Amino acid sequence: MNNTTKKILFGTVGAAGLFLASSASVNADTTHHVVKNDTVWDLSQKYGVSIQSIEQLNKINTDTHLIREGQTLTIPATGKTAAKTATKTSQVTVKAGDTLWALAQKYGTTVEKLRQLNGLASDAYLIHVGDVIKVDGQVTTTTTTNAQATSTVSSEANQTSQAASTASSEANQTSQAASTASSEASQTSQATSTASSEASQAASTSQAATPYVAANHVTYTVQAGDSLYTIAQKYGVTVDSLRQANTLGATLQVGQSLTVNDPTKNPQASVAASQAEQTPAQTTTTSQATQATQTTQAATTTNQVAQTTSQTTSQPAAQTQTSQTTQTSQQTQASQAQVATPSSYSVSALLSYAQTFTGVPYVLGGTTPAGFDCSGFTQYVFNHFGKNIGRTTYQQQYAGTKLAVSSAQPGDLLFWGAYGSAYHVGIYLGGSSYIAAPEPGESVSVKSFTYYQPSFAVHVN
Repeated sequence: MNNTTKKILFGTVGAAGLFLASSASVNADTTHHVVKNDTVWDLSQKYGVSIQSIEQLNKINTDTHLIREGQTLTIPATGKTAAKTATKTSQVTVKAGDTLWALAQKYGTTVEKLRQLNGLASDAYLIHVGDVIKVDGQVTTTTTTNAQATSTVSSEANQTSQAASTASSEANQTSQAASTASSEASQTSQATSTASSEASQAASTSQAATPYVAANHVTYTVQAGDSLYTIAQKYGVTVDSLRQANTLGATLQVGQSLTVNDPTKNPQASVAASQAEQTPAQTTTTSQATQATQTTQAATTTNQVAQTTSQTTSQPAAQTQTSQTTQTSQQTQASQAQVATPSSYSVSALLSYAQTFTGVPYVLGGTTPAGFDCSGFTQYVFNHFGKNIGRTTYQQQYAGTKLAVSSAQPGDLLFWGAYGSAYHVGIYLGGSSYIAAPEPGESVSVKSFTYYQPSFAVHVN
C-alpha cells in the first residue's frame, strides 16, 4: 500500500515538473532581428512587453531609444515583464519638456489610454507644466497553469498570491497618497512663488513710476522745436536727470510741463544779460545818429547863410562842392555797407557747432534739434553759416566740388553710395572721424569710418 502511494506521488510530481518545464520553454526569452523602420515601441507592441524591459535587457539608451538595422535584440519573456510590474494607476506632475507620447513611453502605456484615464479629447496632445496626470502602468496577472498540482500546493499558492496582491494594493495606495501630497505641496509652492513675483513686480513698477524731484528745481514748459537735449543744454543738466525727474513718453508734447532738478544755468538771466549788453549799443547808435542829424542841420544852415552872403560865387564852384558832397556821401554809405556784411565762417566754428548737437535722436525726415535724419542734420548746420546745400542727400552731393575721400578736408561732406545715388551723409572732422545722425534708434554722434568707408567727399562752395 505504501509503495503504491509513493508511485502515485512520484508520478504526480513528475507530471507537474514536466508541465512546468514546458511552460518555461514557452515563456523563454526570444530574439528579434531589427529590420528597416523598426522601433522599440513597435517591438513592445508586437511582443506585448514594455519598452523599459527591452531597453534594459539590451542596454539601449533610454533617452534616444535608438536601435540599428541588422541589430539582434533579446526580447524578454512576458513572465519576466509581469514579474517586474504590478497593476497600478499612479499620478505624475508634468515637467518642462513632457508630452503625452513621452509619458506613455516612460510608463509603458499608450497615448490613447492616457487620454481616456484623464478625460482628454481623442485629439488632445497639449499638456501644461504643473498639471497632475494619471498614468496607467502595465497590468500583470499571474496565471496558474499547473491544474494537475495537488490541492494543497494550489491553495498555498493562491494564499501567497492574495497576500502579495494585498501588499501591492496597500503599497500602491501609499504611493498615491505620497504623490498627491507632493503634488499639492508643489502647487502651494508655485502659488506662493507667483504671488511673491507679482508683489515684487508691483513694487518695482511703483518705484519706477515715481519721478525724483529735488528741493532745488524749476519747471519748464516745452516749446515747439524743443528736445530733451536742447532743454538740458539750456539749464546745464543731463538728459538722464530730466528722465529721472519726469514720467516721459516716446515724444515731448508742446505745452508739456517738465521738472528740471538742480539747474546750473538760468536761461532767463542769460537773455536779460544779452538784452542789457545790446541796450548800451543801441543808445550809442541813437546818440551818434542824433549828432549826425544835428551836424547835417548845422551844415545846412551854414550853407544857406553862405549862399545869402555870397551870391557872386560861380556856378562851377557850386558844382564842385556838390560833387565833393556826393562823393563823401557815397564813401560813407560804402563804409556802412562793409560793416554790415557778415564775415565768412571758419571751419573750426562749423565743426564746434555741429558737435553741440551730440545726443539729438535720429528721426526720419527730421530737420530740427528735436530730431535729425542724416541730411537734415547737415542742412541745419550749414544753414546756420549761410550755406544752402539742399535738403536731401541727393541734392547735397551736388552742393560743391567732388573729391576723393583721401583729399577731403575737415568741414567737407562725406557721402556713402555712388555719386548721383548717395544714401548717407556726414561732416568730416579729420583723420578717420566724422559726425552724423546715423540711423533709427541712435543719436547724433562722432563716428569712425575705419570699418565703414565713405565713397566720396564734397567741398561745399
